[in-house]
Amino acid sequence: MADIVNLFEVEPGQTIRLYSEATAEVVSNPRDGVWLFVRYLSSPDDPDQVGQEDMVFAQDVIELVAE
Repeated sequence: MADIVNLFEVEPGQTIRLYSEATAEVVSNPRDGVWLFVRYLSSPDDPDQVGQEDMVFAQDVIELVAE
């Protein structure tokens, strides 16, 4: 099992992987520990999401992607 990602420490510009196997770049972090604003980089389940911005809930984040 992966370590829990502490959303308080996630910085804009970092890439995250979601349970849907999508990856997204963090655009903004309100530092509430619950939400991140992201731009999708890949989305196997919904290719139309790529390039779109959305809010992501903490429980949907699997890991930070090393660059």
